[in-house]
Amino acid sequence: MSHIEKESASNALKRHFASRVSNQIRVLINAWRRSCEQGLAVSHLNKLIDECEKLVRHSLRFNIHHQHDHALVILEMLNEANNSNQINELQQQALQHAIDRLGQSSLRKTDNNNLEQIPKPKPVILAVQPDYAAKLSEQFNHFGITSQIAKDNEHFYQLQESIEACAYITDIHFMREHNGLELMSHFVKLKQTDTPIIFITEEESASIEQRLEAQRAGCLRFYVKPAVSQLIRTVERYYSPQPEEPFQVLIVDDSRSQALFCDKTLSKAGMNTHVLTDPMKILDALDEFQPEIIVMDMYMPGCTGTEIASAIRQQSHLIGVPILFLSGEEDIDIQLDAMSQGGDDFLTKPINPDHLVMTVSNRARRARVLNNLIIRDSLTGLFNHTYILDKLKQACRKAKDKQQPLSFAMVDIDFFKKINDNYGHPVGDKVILALSLFLKQRLRSSDSIGRYGGEEFAIILPNTTTEQALSVMNNIRQGFNQLEHSADDKDFHVSFSCGICSLTSNNGNTIIEHADQALYAAKKQGRNNVQIFIE
Repeated sequence: MSHIEKESASNALKRHFASRVSNQIRVLINAWRRSCEQGLAVSHLNKLIDECEKLVRHSLRFNIHHQHDHALVILEMLNEANNSNQINELQQQALQHAIDRLGQSSLRKTDNNNLEQIPKPKPVILAVQPDYAAKLSEQFNHFGITSQIAKDNEHFYQLQESIEACAYITDIHFMREHNGLELMSHFVKLKQTDTPIIFITEEESASIEQRLEAQRAGCLRFYVKPAVSQLIRTVERYYSPQPEEPFQVLIVDDSRSQALFCDKTLSKAGMNTHVLTDPMKILDALDEFQPEIIVMDMYMPGCTGTEIASAIRQQSHLIGVPILFLSGEEDIDIQLDAMSQGGDDFLTKPINPDHLVMTVSNRARRARVLNNLIIRDSLTGLFNHTYILDKLKQACRKAKDKQQPLSFAMVDIDFFKKINDNYGHPVGDKVILALSLFLKQRLRSSDSIGRYGGEEFAIILPNTTTEQALSVMNNIRQGFNQLEHSADDKDFHVSFSCGICSLTSNNGNTIIEHADQALYAAKKQGRNNVQIFIE
């Protein structure tokens, strides 16, 4: 590689790291704006602290010092407000000033010195019937998603010229029969847009001709009489996209030079790495680091890589973690035997850095997709019953080790059987999906949400006191109660009850039972309330 090529590659890498930090700045700013729009409260601070801590880690890791300094100032102010359990107007103004400075710090030199250059979440443009548009816009607003309503074709073109949309939702019969299809077909040809287009129809079914015409008009999804929750679930990934979490890579190699090579190569590609030179400590590393993929040498003191792989595969929860052997072994039969004993691929030393990065990232990405299918509930996308219980055990152990508070909440939809009896099970599923989306929207990324069973949900709130958990869950309960659900021509509201138990020195094995008792108490109190377990 020539000097010019090396310099170009280095600059590209710097731009990649800078973009990772800039993305996290945008996430933090968007979270701040959304909190202010909802009326900034103490219950919002944990989410903001979580995003700010990520920014501190990213900016420190990628040596972007000026943004790291700004992030530390904001984090200190957020923690101060959180510890005092209140946020006054003066604190909010100071935080707003610090957030503005952070936003300014991420502008390119070619940008005008204007915070508006920092991208805000783009609204959804709705080209649907007026009554449905008003209802959809109101429901979107409960989930923090802004929207603009097109009154007719001319107004639609005016809107898309004046604002950049994250998605378009269009009724195939907007204004008149087939007009929505014709409008979007003409629009796509005229603008060559790649913005997602979602078609809907309020008819009982859609013909293959309509679906094909929608496809030709750039259709991403086609829904027949959709639930609002379906549309929200589709739109949210485009409204406020989150940067992909870096892959967790465990490197096991007794050779420090080889381990350092892998560490530097994969770290430069944006992965989180952990180096282990003593294979006898593998179980502790697996438990603490929780890798998504393992890169392991074949021959190490005291054991071979295949022996370690076999020991790992004996644990059911680690069966899906890919193991890549990296060795100077060139014998094909030995390589095949290694893969038959738990390995997923065999890489031969010396290896090209690009080849290593590509292989690890492809395997890790595929494993992440497959793992999500295993550990997540198919309807809601939340953690399933088994996995949320495993997460709770891990969270309790971590909280005790770090001497941090932890709260656990059980949520149950009120009178759910009546919803199924009166409106049918498909409508009940839509209510469950709506609550799952609402919980994901209102809780932190560090919180864990699971579908415990049926209409019951389990929520793990790390580093959260009983009082904070009560405030958070009450805010969510009040917001969810305002949502409107539909069944045929009827609209109805739904509430939930919640029980909370906080971790103590001696209730690690009974925290679920105690949260359930608090939930039962909430039901006895008349439902639609939150109760705390008190010994």
